[in-house]
Amino acid sequence: MKKLLAAAAVFAMGGVCSVQGEGASMKGAIVSVDSLAVMQKSLEGKELSGKIQQEIDNFQLEIKKAQKELADKQEALNKQSKVLSKDSFDQKLEELNSTRKSYEMTFAGKEEQLRGSIQKQQLALRDRQMKVIADQFKDSAAVLDKNAPGLLFVSNSIDKTEQVLKAVDDAFASSKAVLAKATTPAAKVKTA
Repeated sequence: MKKLLAAAAVFAMGGVCSVQGEGASMKGAIVSVDSLAVMQKSLEGKELSGKIQQEIDNFQLEIKKAQKELADKQEALNKQSKVLSKDSFDQKLEELNSTRKSYEMTFAGKEEQLRGSIQKQQLALRDRQMKVIADQFKDSAAVLDKNAPGLLFVSNSIDKTEQVLKAVDDAFASSKAVLAKATTPAAKVKTA
């Protein structure tokens, strides 16, 4: 049994070495890609990061406005506490607490929507980039993602991240050009 396992391991290693030894041809080769680096360094990834950051900043600004409003109301209530009756003060305090809870629920829902939206945008980007990767290496024996759980080591000699990054950027630029062309109104031709 041990001999069979050893022979299988030698055969498998020999197969990988012979596939890699083919040199320039990617047919049947094993390649690796750092998908996280592609997402972060690509033009589309950087554009999406900027858009997401703007959405987060807007959300945080909305929260700060609500916090300031609540703090101002709390301060005004504290100033009025000496002139208001106990019942009136308690009623205003209850209104303030109710407003605070309402904001908390509203912002919790908005945060959940924002997280979902971000995740959806990132998954859509990843899907588009994975299609480019699949297209680039359709003849390869395997494409390893350097960020895959359980993958311990990948040789730099099979790393094709830069090649993929260029292909992803080219695909993004061409899709952007097609989109710009489709949204630009056609020039009117005068006929005599």
